Amino acid sequence: MRLSTINFGIALTAMGLLSPALADAQSIPSPFAYIERGSEVGVYGGVMNSGAGRFGYAPTGGPVTRAQYALELSGPLSFGGAVGLIKSERDVIDPGRAEGDRLIGQADASIVTIDARIRFTFTGRRTWHRLAPYFTTGGGIALDASSENVLDQILLPEDQFDFGTSFFGTLGLGTRWFLTDRIVIRPEWNFSLWKVDTPPGYADPDRDFPGVADGEWLQGNQLSIGLLYRW
Repeated sequence: MRLSTINFGIALTAMGLLSPALADAQSIPSPFAYIERGSEVGVYGGVMNSGAGRFGYAPTGGPVTRAQYALELSGPLSFGGAVGLIKSERDVIDPGRAEGDRLIGQADASIVTIDARIRFTFTGRRTWHRLAPYFTTGGGIALDASSENVLDQILLPEDQFDFGTSFFGTLGLGTRWFLTDRIVIRPEWNFSLWKVDTPPGYADPDRDFPGVADGEWLQGNQLSIGLLYRW
């Protein structure tokens, strides 16, 4: 009887020693982690393509660089601003020539974009396996920062295309990949929209261009990847 009591005590002691190890072995780490820091700034590089419009004189996109700041708000929302530069080209079109012979050359087009954006993160203020996928939307302005082109001087003043300043809208999808709590990689796709004015010479009835509008809304797609620092 005494031997049984001793064995029972030894068994209880062994179970007590093994219980923490068994509990640790059964614990499963969560794939979710809270996003601690609230501000981030980043630089981006990518490429954009855009429609050239009915007559083909608008910028068609090109390499993109962008700087962006964002601040985490409550829950899944954040707010920020971005400044970008699109190094593009455009065709110089002479509407007075015969169809098929209107292209007289190409000109550089540097488009600066300035916009504000709201971001909705699908995982809230958390990451899932260090990823935080999101949807973003915003609006601002796009303006022409190009120097004067000599080919434009060949055209009549009323035939010269001028990008000027336009509304710039954007919708995007992407994800943040948290390498650490401070360093983040951010791939992103954006759909963009801007308006270009039609040179008044295209509405000349003698040129017989039917239904010429005052301007056109043109769509673009942009792929970019950014490196962010958070604090």
